Amino acid sequence: MIDQPFLLASRSLRVNDASLQLPSSPAVNLTNDNMDMAWRSFNLNAPYVVLECSGVVDTIGILHSNGRDGDTVRIRAANSVNEALTAPVWDSGELPAYVGALREPYTPKTLIDVPSVTATYWRFDFSFPSHPAGQVEVSRIVMGERFVIGSGIDYEWSKGVIDDSPITSGPNYEDVQEYTSRPRVKATFGQMEEAMFNELDAFMMRVGTKQPVLFAPEPDNLDSVQQWTVYGRVKVLFEGMNLFHNLWESDIEVVGLKA
Repeated sequence: MIDQPFLLASRSLRVNDASLQLPSSPAVNLTNDNMDMAWRSFNLNAPYVVLECSGVVDTIGILHSNGRDGDTVRIRAANSVNEALTAPVWDSGELPAYVGALREPYTPKTLIDVPSVTATYWRFDFSFPSHPAGQVEVSRIVMGERFVIGSGIDYEWSKGVIDDSPITSGPNYEDVQEYTSRPRVKATFGQMEEAMFNELDAFMMRVGTKQPVLFAPEPDNLDSVQQWTVYGRVKVLFEGMNLFHNLWESDIEVVGLKA
């Protein structure tokens, strides 16, 4: 497991191949940030997806799947599509579809620690035998190099819920248009030495508020990792405070795109 808090902005991904995909739910949906647009297989007969990704990968997130306890995923990386099966440069082996406690309405998030692999093709095989839905569903795959918050996050960080459902009130009535609630996490990265802060500053310049990030404040906490890990946009303008000399702190707030 990944044992330190981290932020991850995904590298650009391209679909090379996908088996059993529903025409209405193609694998290209795995590469965009609309969480309502998922990839879905039309049956459970060994569905797989092959993605192209350039650059070093040390972290993979398979987000908002319909995996259950006992379902598995296997990931293999290679520099040709065929070698992903015959001679991968890295093979994850069978991994659980998720770890930790999963409470409704939260959906599974698979966080995978990769030993800094550079490869062009990444094959994802899903084994969800006898799934009652009759299909595999995944909303997003993110891959890249994570920004590890080596100093940890400060106490008194917060976890909350955002509900954008508009409510209309009048005399003796109240009407609501229901939207799905989304998670929110806000934390302070404190006691950062200047070198680490400079790396965070550069990371946030690239990400801004426009690019979603995967934020895992406690990825090794099995009781809460599924609820506290969010994939969404940073909602506060990045700012660092120089406490003294070369010691910095910064607040980050990320609102998830989906639970």
